[in-house]
Amino acid sequence: MKVLIADDEPLALARLRQALACIPEVELVAAARSGDEALQFVRSLKPDLAILDIQMPGLDGLGVVGRLRPADVVPEIIFVTAFTQHAVRAFELNAADYLTKPFEFERLRAAIRRARGRLEARNSDQRFAQLQALVASLQQTAQPSAYETEVWIRRPDGLHRQPLEDVDHILAQGDYVELHTRGAAHLVRDTISALEQRIDPARFVRCHRSVIVNLTFVRGMRRRAGRKLVLTLVDGREILVGPSYSDQISQAMSIKPWRQAARHEK
Repeated sequence: MKVLIADDEPLALARLRQALACIPEVELVAAARSGDEALQFVRSLKPDLAILDIQMPGLDGLGVVGRLRPADVVPEIIFVTAFTQHAVRAFELNAADYLTKPFEFERLRAAIRRARGRLEARNSDQRFAQLQALVASLQQTAQPSAYETEVWIRRPDGLHRQPLEDVDHILAQGDYVELHTRGAAHLVRDTISALEQRIDPARFVRCHRSVIVNLTFVRGMRRRAGRKLVLTLVDGREILVGPSYSDQISQAMSIKPWRQAARHEK
């Protein structure tokens, strides 16, 4: 099976190369650094399978599929995506497969096996029609977020994408921020004020001058001695709310401010 890969990140391309080298039935025919280059390779090399990153500057993976013509020899497509679960469901309902970064080697191998089976079962015209339907479905189902949805974190074996939806709270550490995810902590070079401007304010809310909390992980809120507010996360950890952030947190959680609530209780 002749395979083309496309990703604008050199590290991601290198990892794909390494993974594909371990699959005997795969012949890597080209590695593109952009969607435009990938489209040229599809037309000139006629690969059986194209593994395309969705998020590339300029022409992205969806754009490559959108520019395919009925006269082209249309390959099977595996998208590499960091889209939301709604978008992933759209992929599952259509012809193309998907890999969610970071993906495991066995997940890649399974996607390639599935693509090979589809390749044998369908002709180029059928692939073209189904891929065009996929693009239309995905564009209706998921719109790219105006806010950052992931950050790069450094681990002993290299850089990895960290979805922000899995981060329960963020701590300021000088010129760094500490992202907390299910008991683990990841240090990233950024300031809490700068990061706050780039992430979704409907989900991530400043509750202290040195803390941003992900409201998705907040299980409860209580008042303790000195009328200080404390947030309880789903894993039982507690986060103190700064005095000047109490009303902001209450509003974000659609809870009456404590002072107002106390007056109504009397």
